[in-house]
Amino acid sequence: MEGTKEKALIVSSEFFISADNIYSYGTELFGEYQAIKYENLIYEEVRQLPSRYLIHPECRYMPTQNKMYRTIMLPAHFILYRITNKRIEVLDIISYKESISHIKNRRNIKP
Repeated sequence: MEGTKEKALIVSSEFFISADNIYSYGTELFGEYQAIKYENLIYEEVRQLPSRYLIHPECRYMPTQNKMYRTIMLPAHFILYRITNKRIEVLDIISYKESISHIKNRRNIKP
């Protein structure tokens, strides 16, 4: 995004655990090829985040005045991240089927 300052990126361990679980589930359900494609999509979105963090919408379950919680929408999940003054913190990747209260608990994740 033009005029947007690139920020440092930090990823929580919860995100990596969730991504591994999604890959395992995808392999069982759809086969290895589709699981790899989806995993590549996930990591490509995260890789582009330092320069494109403002293009994604605010998380509708965790609204703030400065829109610090944002989501990257994927076909069956969304990636939740937080924008701070110095960095972008990828908190977790969450299924659309998860309850709102569980989503709100992600606010407490420490990267």
